[in-house]
Amino acid sequence: MNITEQHGHPEHLFSALAEETRLRILMLLDSEPQLCVCHLQTLLERPQSTISRHLAVLLEDQWLTITRQGTWNIYAINPELPLWVRQVIRLSRMSWSLSVEGRDLLKHADQIYRANIDRFNGEMPMPTTVDNASPKTTINVLFLCVANSARSIMAEALLNRWGGGRFKAYSAGQKTEGSEVHPLTLVALKQLGLVSEGLYSKHWSIFLAPDAPKMDMVITVCDTLLNEACPAWPGRPITAHWGVPDPARLALEHPEKDGMTYFITAARALEPRIRLLTQLPDYAIEKIQWRDEITAIGLINQ
Repeated sequence: MNITEQHGHPEHLFSALAEETRLRILMLLDSEPQLCVCHLQTLLERPQSTISRHLAVLLEDQWLTITRQGTWNIYAINPELPLWVRQVIRLSRMSWSLSVEGRDLLKHADQIYRANIDRFNGEMPMPTTVDNASPKTTINVLFLCVANSARSIMAEALLNRWGGGRFKAYSAGQKTEGSEVHPLTLVALKQLGLVSEGLYSKHWSIFLAPDAPKMDMVITVCDTLLNEACPAWPGRPITAHWGVPDPARLALEHPEKDGMTYFITAARALEPRIRLLTQLPDYAIEKIQWRDEITAIGLINQ
């Protein structure tokens, strides 16, 4: 299958992805820019002959590119793959990373890539160990919705739960005069085992003050703000939109139903996106490609 056929014959795409080892190779290489055959053999615990056979198929069909560094064959996703094909692989990898097996393999792949990045650039011999060093900086993320009473509050609590100290979450709203955190938001957080202490509705202007923490990312979680003019945030953080239906509005529109259901549903829609965000590797966070990654996370559960 060549690049043109991937547009005209999508059945070829899903035929190629139906084989487990090939799909896992593609998901690992979607996570890491480059890996060599020995890395894939270690990660997938398959004989080198098996890995090489599947790599040959993927190379023939132009899924991958190959670069030679000395005696090492280094593989990467073909940058000319159609965008919709890359999105299929990316979303498959994201769903896989929510499983224990997928998360552990992708984390190991990240460690291998970071330990060998100089070799990939042709600068030094291949190291024999991986770097397990902790990230040196905290990533500040601001979640926004109109009233800062439900979705953005839950996103703040979820990221502070899953961020592991690597991420620090904040939330704010566009129109918060007279607003308070919705009572069912607090009940939902308690049911989900999340900390609600210190959460309150606040206007986004407090994060524009000179002494406010600098944001690395700003994520809107309600469609109302999607086309609104948001402030010019200091430091030009990466922005993204993760639309989630408003549980407070749904509860009002359907009084015959248990309103708590809508709040739990909103939190469960946000949680896998939060978990995927926390799994992004350190090197990716430093690059503008992060924008595409985070935007793609917003497609989960839609």
